[in-house]
Amino acid sequence: MGNSASALPYTVDDQIHPPTRPGSYGFAIHNGSRKSDSLPVTVFKATKSSLLQTPLSRQSRDPSQNQFLCAVQHFRKCKTLVHPNLLKVYATLDTDYPNGDAPDLSQRPPHRPVGSGEVLTAGDLLIVTERAVPLADYLDSLSPTSENAAKVGWGLHNLINALGFLHNTAKLAHGAVCPGSVYVTPAGDFKLFNYSLLTPVGAQDGGAGGGGPTAHFRHFEGAVTPNEYRSPERLENRWDAVSSSAVHTMDAFSLGVLVEHLYGQPGAGTNGKIPMKLQKAVKRLVTPNIRMRPRVLPLLKCPVFDSPYVYAMDFLDNMSVKPAEDKVRFIQGLPDLLNRGVLDRDVAVHKVMPVLISAVTTIAQTEGAMQQDVNRREVLAAIPPLFLIAETHLMSDPDEFRAALTPIVELLFRINDRGVRGTLLQRSGLYSAHLDKAALNTSVFEPMCSGFTDSSGTLRELTLKSAISLVPNLTPSNLEKLVRYLIRLQSDPEPSIRTNTAIFVGKVAPSLSEMSRQKLILPAFERAMKDDFKPCRLAALRAVQSCKEYYGPIDVSTKVMPAVVSHLLDPDSEVRAEAFTVVETFMVILRTESTKMTEEERTRAAAAAATAGMGGTGVAVTASNGGGSGVGSEAAPSSASGSYLSTFGSWAAAKVVSSTEPGGTAADRSTSGPVSAGHVAELPSRSSYPGPASAAPSYTTKRPEPAAPAVQQLRSTPKVPAPAVASLSLSDANVGGDGAGIDSSGWSDEDDDFDVGGGGGAKDEEDFFSSFGAKPSSSTGLKIGGLKAASKPGGKGKLVMPSKNKPSVAAPKPAVKKLSKDDDLDGWDDF
Repeated sequence: MGNSASALPYTVDDQIHPPTRPGSYGFAIHNGSRKSDSLPVTVFKATKSSLLQTPLSRQSRDPSQNQFLCAVQHFRKCKTLVHPNLLKVYATLDTDYPNGDAPDLSQRPPHRPVGSGEVLTAGDLLIVTERAVPLADYLDSLSPTSENAAKVGWGLHNLINALGFLHNTAKLAHGAVCPGSVYVTPAGDFKLFNYSLLTPVGAQDGGAGGGGPTAHFRHFEGAVTPNEYRSPERLENRWDAVSSSAVHTMDAFSLGVLVEHLYGQPGAGTNGKIPMKLQKAVKRLVTPNIRMRPRVLPLLKCPVFDSPYVYAMDFLDNMSVKPAEDKVRFIQGLPDLLNRGVLDRDVAVHKVMPVLISAVTTIAQTEGAMQQDVNRREVLAAIPPLFLIAETHLMSDPDEFRAALTPIVELLFRINDRGVRGTLLQRSGLYSAHLDKAALNTSVFEPMCSGFTDSSGTLRELTLKSAISLVPNLTPSNLEKLVRYLIRLQSDPEPSIRTNTAIFVGKVAPSLSEMSRQKLILPAFERAMKDDFKPCRLAALRAVQSCKEYYGPIDVSTKVMPAVVSHLLDPDSEVRAEAFTVVETFMVILRTESTKMTEEERTRAAAAAATAGMGGTGVAVTASNGGGSGVGSEAAPSSASGSYLSTFGSWAAAKVVSSTEPGGTAADRSTSGPVSAGHVAELPSRSSYPGPASAAPSYTTKRPEPAAPAVQQLRSTPKVPAPAVASLSLSDANVGGDGAGIDSSGWSDEDDDFDVGGGGGAKDEEDFFSSFGAKPSSSTGLKIGGLKAASKPGGKGKLVMPSKNKPSVAAPKPAVKKLSKDDDLDGWDDF
């Protein structure tokens, strides 16, 4: 039975005071908490075996005057007395009698020692109360400032009320009014405790001597109450005078002495003196004449209690019974009291906040209560001081802030009232930074969404502005839900809401997923830039620029820039200026991307050239007087298909030096180095070309200035090596005819005229076919497909198209020697 303390729904934590402390009466003091909601409590714990062995005072020699019977009476009485100024008891437990069926020892003779057979004494006595500390600890914690005088005055006010309740309502005398019987809560309230001597006065108690204090009181009061707090009649054991007097007389004397003790402390703020307004009353309380001692309750009229601090604390204690209009006025004035420092942190957190939360909860949970205007105004008045206290005094401790504010925020969001909702939304930045994500997503965001579709434009806009603070804590599903509301708000009839929506999209973009960003931001900005409302267009342009890291270069060039450029000539100058700023910003991005693309193209081209050079041979043709050729190292890739067009392209790109140049001899030309590709272009021939070499026509095109040497590259086939000079088969090129039937109506190339050799100039021109040992045709015209090179008397020639009116007479084709497979390998096996 002795260890059944776990049956309590409270935890017993560290011990802060031992049971041997003066004024403890055998009870150790522990901190504790309620298991259900972690409410802080104080636990008084006494071991019965120790109580039986510990005398009440050092001077006591009577073995019956131990702590046991006084502790048992206190344990029994504390559960039956309830008052705001008495220490509140949550639970009690006698571990020997967990069901509460312990025997009543109040009627037994107190002078007889408790026997082992009367009651079980192996367990503990536990009393769980509200969190409180002994009076001595509280007084020691006060700094010597004048503001503390009001706190001590409020404490005295509490004790007077507590004694008034005992005397006037319970008809009991406390009998042990002294510092050891007073405890102080975190809010600064003084609470009376220790009921070990509680007794009726003037009532029959069944003992000898008739009416008066009980035998228990008479036997133990000298050991429990310090002598300085005992009235003269108690010191003299004049119980007849006590029994014939009023119930308050003993406690009034003790209270007067306690007042002197309170104001005599350094932290009381009165320099160790009783306030002048209270000195006369104290003298009356401690008078030796028992019949002259006044009742304690009228002492509350003393001017010493006329202070803003005492008035506010008293109103908070009795607010539930105050008129509704008075409550609203008082609550509306709380922010001023808090800002001026009249109510300190302890009072604000531990008294004001719980009282306001209790008032709001009562109204919110009462069906139809919000329909009454006075209740609605009370709730609206309570919200500002609640958030002011949280912001001023709880920000330093996130856990305390969360524990205090989460329940009230969840409760207020359940109230369907626009005024309450608006007041909450204005403070969304405060609670969204400290409440846990689960509460924000379920208890805040879900009811908040109703504001996006509310018929009040003010509430819709306020909901939109406040939602931005919740974005970092929203779940992906709630973010998607928010995006849908934003799309809807872009069509809102209120221009300010459309503007704020554009701003919101820019701010919420970093928190969205990639898919949500692509789906929302660009379409939203494009739509906002088309809005008739100037601030909306301006906000969209700024938001576009702030989100530039979320656009790819293609999106910038094809979507963003077209939408922005149209505003370069916007009717409003501010919009135009912002549009130019945005365009300049994105032009930097586009230029950078363009430069990057150029570099990539060059890199790819160089890589392709390097790959081609590793697998092919290069052929270079240089000019010489004898028509010789030189093989170089530069090569160009040729098609592996072997088609006629690819080969003809290779031929057209070949560069051969002209055999004749004005102002120089053949020897000079052969030693002067290579000339430009456009200087002389030679038509290729084959060794089987009939006719003498001297009769070969010469085709030249003159250029004004020399250039770099021309190089033609041919990729060799896997089976046949490349020839020294690439050439076309004359039969493939359709070369033949004598030039008859060439019409001057064909087209000509004015830039590249062909010099067709003829007449007496054949010997002076370079012998085109001499290096090949071939005999040219006697014809003076070269036919290539449907085109003909016609000669003129002046030595100039041009390509002409065949006339439709004058059919040309086809000249007989020259005989072409058919090469065998093993004959001269000239690189044309692909054909």
